[in-house]
Amino acid sequence: MDDAPPDKFKIRQTFGEKIRAMSPAERARQSQMLCERLAEDPKIRRAKRMGVYLALPDEPDVGPLLRKWLAEGVQLFLPAPDEAFGWKFRALKALEPLRPGILGLRFPPLGDVVDVGTLDAALVPGRAFTSAGHRLGRGKGIYDRLLQGYGERGIGVAFACQEAAWLPLEIHDIRLGAVFFGNG
Repeated sequence: MDDAPPDKFKIRQTFGEKIRAMSPAERARQSQMLCERLAEDPKIRRAKRMGVYLALPDEPDVGPLLRKWLAEGVQLFLPAPDEAFGWKFRALKALEPLRPGILGLRFPPLGDVVDVGTLDAALVPGRAFTSAGHRLGRGKGIYDRLLQGYGERGIGVAFACQEAAWLPLEIHDIRLGAVFFGNG
């Protein structure tokens, strides 16, 4: 009997391969569907202060939804490195221009740091999700630390191929309040 803990690296690798197997057209289709579903969700529609992310090439692109929210006056906050305290949510005023940052990420001009407790909800990318709100990220623990104590405000955003029946959990792993998959 093998009592070795599940290898999160291999799970990330498997789901990464599934995402890379998607065509650009399918990624775009599912991203558009996710934006539409998120915009129509009653809980999200009531939100006035949203944590958001800027998509990497292998994540659902929520950019059109962010532009819509900015135009409607929704306050948006983006995770960004904070030299003194690790990662924190910072005010997002515009989506451009983007400047290179750490971990291959690009950041627009950002405003003040805000406490995660003041956010109504936060969109969260990842590698794999369960429908029960369990999430496997990229392995840096950024969102687990950012949303510590507020995980139920997290909303997973994922392609259909990122749905897992089960994921290994550790004590620091947060559980999200909801997950939206790109399969309608």
